[in-house]
Amino acid sequence: MYKLLIVDDEKMIRMGIRNGVSWNELGIGEVYTAASAREALGVIEDHHPEIMITDISMTEMSGLDLIAAIRKDSGNDEMRILVLTGYDRFDYARECLRMKVHNFLLKPIDEQELKESVEEQIRILDKEKKEKLLKNEKVLAEAAVRQLQLEIFMRDAVHQRLNNMTGKWPEELEQKRRHPAVAAILILDVQMDVKNESEEKFREYGIRKSCLDLIDARGIGVTFYDDNGRIVMVFQSDQNKQSVMESVQEITEILENEHGVRLRVLLGGEVESLDQIADSYKEALLFLEKEQKEIDKIVRTGKDKNRENMIQDIYREFKISMCDNIADGDRMMQIYEKFCRAMRAYNLSDRQIQIWCFEMSCAIYYTYVAATGEMPDCQLNDLAKAIQGLDRERVYELAGSFIHKLALGREGKRHEIVEKAKRYIDTHLDEDLSIIGLSEMVYVSPSYFSRLFKKVLGEGCNEYIVRQRIERSKYFLETTEMQIGEIAGMVGYKNTNYFSLAFKKYNGMSPAKYREMAGNATYA
Repeated sequence: MYKLLIVDDEKMIRMGIRNGVSWNELGIGEVYTAASAREALGVIEDHHPEIMITDISMTEMSGLDLIAAIRKDSGNDEMRILVLTGYDRFDYARECLRMKVHNFLLKPIDEQELKESVEEQIRILDKEKKEKLLKNEKVLAEAAVRQLQLEIFMRDAVHQRLNNMTGKWPEELEQKRRHPAVAAILILDVQMDVKNESEEKFREYGIRKSCLDLIDARGIGVTFYDDNGRIVMVFQSDQNKQSVMESVQEITEILENEHGVRLRVLLGGEVESLDQIADSYKEALLFLEKEQKEIDKIVRTGKDKNRENMIQDIYREFKISMCDNIADGDRMMQIYEKFCRAMRAYNLSDRQIQIWCFEMSCAIYYTYVAATGEMPDCQLNDLAKAIQGLDRERVYELAGSFIHKLALGREGKRHEIVEKAKRYIDTHLDEDLSIIGLSEMVYVSPSYFSRLFKKVLGEGCNEYIVRQRIERSKYFLETTEMQIGEIAGMVGYKNTNYFSLAFKKYNGMSPAKYREMAGNATYA
């Protein structure tokens, strides 16, 4: 179903067009109206209609100016535009053609002519959508084949089965073959509560897709299953070991937040080139065999630490946790309160508390800047001056105020970020949506965006996307006779099996069963 916008400064004409045609029968699900060109631009920004019917002669801003703003300023060449005018003027028609207007209708409007013109635009939109879908499917199929080849090759590499394949490296890997590489094994610590095998497969699909989006699509590595069905991530970019650790922490955080699981990542050592990746993989396996469960997420070895080092480790864990929760102000303040209680228990000096509170504030400050690209109102220099010479309790108070202002001072901006992403998701469900792409669109980091989205809406971004896609598919199942596979593509699923799993998880039945119960014939 498409969306239509009617623009005319005469209410009688505007409402006459809206009420004079059975738009739903033509395939128009939503009809919007605007009394001026400026109002129309707002409707377009909020609702993204595919078809617009507009008058040319309007006060303040003409219909031609409106079309120019759509085509040039907004860069929207896809909207189908029908122009209405009371004058049969060649210069109007010529200008409309120059701006890619698709039909030119004279007032008074003939209802049948208008209906036929809109039907023509819908036929063209349907054709374009199918062509785009077929093109995307072809591109995705080719990409899937390449990805499968990479995965098979990397699986053979870590299990040392490449003896007879020297010189036959895939092109994508050959380019980075001589770069340092690190292998990491993803371990699910706590299983999600799943009701059946279908839900288990759906979760597996989701985690797998997220890994591909976060690693392979960004060009920082390759994700694949080893012989035992474990997810292995090989980072073969120019990243050093520290940046790999940071990437792993970000990826782990996003996966846990989006899929409701708890993960550990077992990192192998860095090797000089991808040819030696089996050594890194074996080292990661050693960590797995030792089952060092006392260390959360990133497994690392080390000797017993004395009391001072232990306290420093506790401090660092609090600092990392604060930075990890930069998108959730309330959670940050809860962690900070726990930090203050923990530090009081160790009876540290005033000077040590000054240093650590300032370090923590700096870390949070720069994490915020890196995640959002914004400069906060609160200043580190002011905090540094304020806490000099103060006792511990006063330092806790001032640092807490600084962090509170940083964490909660711009709630309106945070909601605006989520709303913008949400509007984009709602109008682009047929496209390949990912946390990476959405976070880039709103100019924040992926981990910040993931946490912020869940904080504001109460559900993960991936969960929201799936739920909206399923709701849209239910509408198609109820109102059309399209094949199940075609509907899957219309709501953004290139894999029909994955669509069916997702649909069954949310509705307790297959798409075909849902259509049957909704009173339609089965077109599975």
